[in-house]
Amino acid sequence: MNEQAAEFARAYERETGRSPRRDEPMNRHASFRIGGPADLYIETASPSELKAAVGLARAAGVRHRVIGGGFNLLFDDDGYRGLIIRNSARGLAFRTASETIEAASAAAVDDLTGKAAALGWGGLEFLAGIPGTLGGAIYGNAGAFGRAMCDVLAEARLLTPEGGEIRVGPESLEFAYRHSRLKKSADILLSASLRLAPAPPDRIRAAMDENVALRSRRHPPRATAYPGSFFKNPILPDGCKQAAGFLLEQTGVRGLRVGGASVFQGHCNFIINDAGATARDVLGLAAEMKRRVLEKYGIVLEEEVIFVPASA
Repeated sequence: MNEQAAEFARAYERETGRSPRRDEPMNRHASFRIGGPADLYIETASPSELKAAVGLARAAGVRHRVIGGGFNLLFDDDGYRGLIIRNSARGLAFRTASETIEAASAAAVDDLTGKAAALGWGGLEFLAGIPGTLGGAIYGNAGAFGRAMCDVLAEARLLTPEGGEIRVGPESLEFAYRHSRLKKSADILLSASLRLAPAPPDRIRAAMDENVALRSRRHPPRATAYPGSFFKNPILPDGCKQAAGFLLEQTGVRGLRVGGASVFQGHCNFIINDAGATARDVLGLAAEMKRRVLEKYGIVLEEEVIFVPASA
């Protein structure tokens, strides 16, 4: 641990009375169950705690990363040199006058969809069965069945690099396929408002159940150690998307293995950790999958899963 991290640890202890965890294994905090120890690790239970922790980290000059549910992430075997902040701030509030739901960034997607359905608020059915948090969903513009977060976001509350808070509309986040500007900026999502519409609860639930059933036929079981779809669906020159899973299947990668990582038998766009995989195994397998698609189709697949290296 370098001096910046040690300075943060001292400041955090003075500010909160709590000590960051040291050498925390990141395989405990990622759905892939891969990753070595982070120098420092903390969990924040409210937007104000998150804001304070990020402010202290920036003041100390310590490298840091905010995570939510740990999906779509591949941590380095060597861990993380710096601070991992796990955002655990939850909370939901329905605004009937504006037909929106205000949710903290760490609100579970399952909670959002379930409570909206129970109260007769439609619009989030496409999210049914998608794991993770609201923050992660907005960060990567998660979507399914022809809809995405950009279609339902009304407003986002962001923590700026200067420590202030701003509220912005969806146009400010520069949404694109599996992308928002949060991926390239230092802003951090604190909460968001989503647009909803009244609908019969039984109709909402039926649509959600259908979507969950479709996902369950394609995806590994929830208990499987995997991060989600590994590659984005490539966009062809005519603007149409081509399913990455189809391209991969045609190259014969089904069941392909490198070390403890293998291509899921049920869908070729999932890499699973079924035998104590390392990040090195996963990266090696992903490289071979990309090579085969490039060789056969001339298409360069782009990772949807984010690799978090140990050092900058």
